[in-house]
Amino acid sequence: MSQSTANQSSWLDAAEHHAWLAQHRESLLDFYQPEVVLPGAGFAYLDSTGRPLPQMGSQLWLGARMLHCFSIAALLGRSGAEDVARHGIDFYLHGPGRDAEYGGWFPVVGGDAPSPRKELYGQAHILLGASSATAAGIPGGAELLTAALEVTDRFWVDGDGAGVEAFDREFRDAEHYRGQNANMHLTEAYLAAYEVTGHEYLLERALRIAHRIADRAAAGQDGAWRLPEHFDASWRELPEHNHDEPRHPFRPYGSQPGHWLEWAKLLLQIRGLGVGEPWLLDAARHLFDGAFRDAWASNGGFCYTVDWDGTPVVPERFFWEIAEGIGAAAGLFRATGEQRYEDAYRRLWTYAEEHVIDHADGSWWHELDVNNRPVVHTWEGKPDLYHAYQATCYALLPENRGIAAWAREQR
Repeated sequence: MSQSTANQSSWLDAAEHHAWLAQHRESLLDFYQPEVVLPGAGFAYLDSTGRPLPQMGSQLWLGARMLHCFSIAALLGRSGAEDVARHGIDFYLHGPGRDAEYGGWFPVVGGDAPSPRKELYGQAHILLGASSATAAGIPGGAELLTAALEVTDRFWVDGDGAGVEAFDREFRDAEHYRGQNANMHLTEAYLAAYEVTGHEYLLERALRIAHRIADRAAAGQDGAWRLPEHFDASWRELPEHNHDEPRHPFRPYGSQPGHWLEWAKLLLQIRGLGVGEPWLLDAARHLFDGAFRDAWASNGGFCYTVDWDGTPVVPERFFWEIAEGIGAAAGLFRATGEQRYEDAYRRLWTYAEEHVIDHADGSWWHELDVNNRPVVHTWEGKPDLYHAYQATCYALLPENRGIAAWAREQR
């Protein structure tokens, strides 16, 4: 059913919209489930038609996200989803992706560019996936969660209130760079782990990272919502980092509006879990509004990056920004009841349906040009289920539940 049939006055809660979300959630799984499992290995990197690209190897962050999504799908009753999640648990507990000698997980196994580094970005996603698998009661999930907590502890620096970006294989030499992106996903993982374990220190760590990265946005003036992405080992900002590599997939120059939206969503989740600090809602509002002010194009979509005055640097639009905007808009509507957030939620889904969803081959186009046509500059294929799948759940979440915790209650 087209979403235009839903009643605008209560669109987030309309039964027709919820039915559409459920149908779209299943169609996303239809795209990934047939080919994403690599027998004897991890998860495949898929092309634009859902076929594996072997040269890309089994990438930790993507596979851990698959474990997360298929664990949630198992909770929601998807046929075969638990088998996919079990495959991931087995691989990350016993497969070559786990470093049996030094601990942690390798960022890539196989393909053309395997790496021995231990990167926080991937380890954080293992913690997220393991938390969701544990919530789903999938065998081995709790064991993987324990292992992931132990590994992420090795990255945590209590004096910084944040995590180290990367180590060498032996965890001896830390990279001097510190990144917002990996710590943002560590925040997300800590919140998921907190919901399944009840360990208060996980919520406290999530809040400490949020303070370090995002509380500046509560000021709401002088572009405070343009969050720095890159720092040195002492957490001094590096505003010119990768100035000559603006399309870098993980460390681009400038600030990323999609991350402002992602932080808005996470701040609201922290607030919903009982942290009563007023700045959380203030910052979430300013981050959301700033993304539309600086980065929303006249024909729709958020540009990838902006300069420090808000001028677009990389003008292409990415699918994940829309999904995170959907989550932030839904959260702000639940937190405030203000109609403008529901209107934004509807606008974002309308844009996704018109431009981002591939109605022919399935899933979402990962990158669009300034005319909203599919293009490949940064991401090949459609390897990532996570953002789009989560977008189908945000309208259903109460303020005090993450996705896995909510899904567990649907049983």
